[in-house]
Amino acid sequence: MKKLLLVVLLAVFSATAFPLSAAPKAAKNSENTIVPQPVSYKAASGKFVFRPSTTIAAQSPEALPVAKYFAKEIERATGMKLEVGKSGQVRLRIDPAAKTGDEGYKLDVSSAGISVVAKTPAGLFYGLQTVRQMMPPEIYSRKPVKEKIEWSLPAAKITDSPRFAWRGAHLDVARHFYTKEEVKKFIDTLSWHKINRFHWHLTEDQGWRLEIKKYPKLTEIGAWRDNMLIGETPKEEPRGQYPLEKNDSACWNSKGEYGGFYTQKDVKEIVAYAAERFITIVPEIEIPGHARAAMYSYPEYTCTGNRPGKMPLVGGVYGQVYCPGKEKTFKFLEDVFTEVLALFPGKYIHLGADECPKGDWKNCPACQKRIKEEKLEPEEVVVAGKTHKRSAEDKLQSYTIARMQKFLESKGRKIIAWDEITEGGIPKGCTVMHWREYTDPKIAPNCGEDLIVCTRPKCYYNWGYDKADRKFLFSQGGIMPMKQAFDFEPIPGGLDPKLEKHVLGAQACFWGEKAQNAQIVEFHFFPRMCAMSESVWCRKGTRDFESFMRRVEAQQKRYAAAGVNARPTVIPDGYKPYKKYDAPKTKGKR
Repeated sequence: MKKLLLVVLLAVFSATAFPLSAAPKAAKNSENTIVPQPVSYKAASGKFVFRPSTTIAAQSPEALPVAKYFAKEIERATGMKLEVGKSGQVRLRIDPAAKTGDEGYKLDVSSAGISVVAKTPAGLFYGLQTVRQMMPPEIYSRKPVKEKIEWSLPAAKITDSPRFAWRGAHLDVARHFYTKEEVKKFIDTLSWHKINRFHWHLTEDQGWRLEIKKYPKLTEIGAWRDNMLIGETPKEEPRGQYPLEKNDSACWNSKGEYGGFYTQKDVKEIVAYAAERFITIVPEIEIPGHARAAMYSYPEYTCTGNRPGKMPLVGGVYGQVYCPGKEKTFKFLEDVFTEVLALFPGKYIHLGADECPKGDWKNCPACQKRIKEEKLEPEEVVVAGKTHKRSAEDKLQSYTIARMQKFLESKGRKIIAWDEITEGGIPKGCTVMHWREYTDPKIAPNCGEDLIVCTRPKCYYNWGYDKADRKFLFSQGGIMPMKQAFDFEPIPGGLDPKLEKHVLGAQACFWGEKAQNAQIVEFHFFPRMCAMSESVWCRKGTRDFESFMRRVEAQQKRYAAAGVNARPTVIPDGYKPYKKYDAPKTKGKR
């Protein structure tokens, strides 16, 4: 009998995403379960209990929106409608002189009440996120909890502030489309982790997801394709197709084509929803490559003027990119970005600039003329002691980005580009987002430009947690376990300490080639997002993996209460991470 029990236990734990040596221990009552870990946590005796008579005091006018948001969150789970006024047991105060930093806070919980003091409303918001994490996990329920629960939290004194200003998450909605409500749920879940940037990847080869009124064909044509292929090759498709389970009309049009897009009204609603949670949305409109959906819609902006053969179904790098030799290309882009700027009030606009095939440019008379006129000659340059070769076409790409940068800066915005922009020379004032593990992230800081780190594999959340995930078709790329995600350090190794000020922060990236529905996005992001939140919030050298995993286990209960499809710490036999749906083999509206 003992042998049988041992076999069963080994079978269960063999599928764990983490080494057995790192299996979390039960948390002590006095130990915090907050993610990310606060800078200072001092447990005290007693507890505060929320009751229907509890009131929330917004002691500063700027605190009122945060107080109302918190009251709404409490009501959603508990059913208690807490009054918001100028006095109460839960006190929120803005103090411009508070030594907390712009996003930090001081939290004091006792049996008599709760006090949150911050320099800004954002700091108050993060303090209240900590309050929620100290309460029973059912507080995260998206509907009133029927069970009788004491809505309390332990007494403690907390001082907290983030390490980095940029704490981000990236979501690709161009390979597969997710509905407005699913995007809002994703943003809401990010906010629990004190994330403040949502990088929204809206355009790609496989789909254009943003309504542009001056160019309606971008969504009439570019938002749709004739199949929702999810494998890396068509041969993988017999293993099944798994479209969205809800709001099917958002995924299939009357022609039986797969796709979808966000109207400008949708975007305004999502932007406001994110802003309420102190998350700024950074839209990405890919130029000059990864643009086949746009070129399929408006082929006159390609080098040849010919429409590509068809909308691509799977991931990869495709030709038919924007032609920077044609002046009308820049007029088109300026028109598009004019509408983008009206929708997204944030400081940054992401221009892509990654993986751009340049073969068409080499054979394009207009592009070669532009190279000659702008004197974009091949050269070798030395950056930080290393020699870099720049072709004329590399420099043409940087010219394209710099030209759009000039337009966007005239409108008061700053730009971001993927690290390929370093190949042709970083336009002055362009923030570099580094993703390639085989290139040097120190180039941007050494050139005096800002850097955001999202280097593979530690920041790529579309990869599997463990080899057990490889049996699921939707796990793209390699393996990136929780421990590897936990070990991520945003400051590049060997960077001159004087240049560390150029590292704005970091973010997790998710590419959606195999993520046919939002459940799969959640499976990959959570609980792994706990690791990113700690990497960008906590001070270097203050984190412990065993403590972290105990707090992750507490966070798993919050995900469960909220209906977030987080990956379990242990994958049991027969586990179904999503509801399988076999799509019809013939095209047509379902």
